[in-house]
Amino acid sequence: MNLPPEISFASQKVKDHYISMIEDGQSESFALMCSLGQPPGYRGTDRTLMEGKYNAGWLDEMPPHQARRILREAKAAGIDTTGKFYMSGLADKRMHQDPEAWIDSAADIKRVAEKRKLNVQGCVNHEVETAPPPESKKLSKKSEGRLIKKQMSNNPEMSRNEAREVIRSKCIPRWKK
Repeated sequence: MNLPPEISFASQKVKDHYISMIEDGQSESFALMCSLGQPPGYRGTDRTLMEGKYNAGWLDEMPPHQARRILREAKAAGIDTTGKFYMSGLADKRMHQDPEAWIDSAADIKRVAEKRKLNVQGCVNHEVETAPPPESKKLSKKSEGRLIKKQMSNNPEMSRNEAREVIRSKCIPRWKK
């Protein structure tokens, strides 16, 4: 039987408990939760977000020279990187030298997204409220008159009021609400 990674690194007692629950017909996720004695990670929680990222474990996945450079430049910019990790999606043009791109909780992501008006999707979801579209502007009398004359010369059977409606429908944007 292939055991999930969380169980395969656990004690034999935990492995036996997991296997007996599976044999009794329990689902894998329920057996995993009961065997380890911890609830599953939920989206938006610090546990889910920071799993494997404390103690700079996320830097181990990078080439060593690149990880050292990022830390060196961040510390030179005055950033305390202890217990934090760099989230590039939040960074501004300063990249890893941006102090707000170094986070330690889901609340940090939400705070920065709200401050910078960023749309964020993933462990934390945040959508920026879009501003209402600008109001339509009226055509100047001079421009409207010129366009009506042109419309009427192209369509001699059209009345002035019909030409005005055609011009307004073409030239004044209608915003969707």
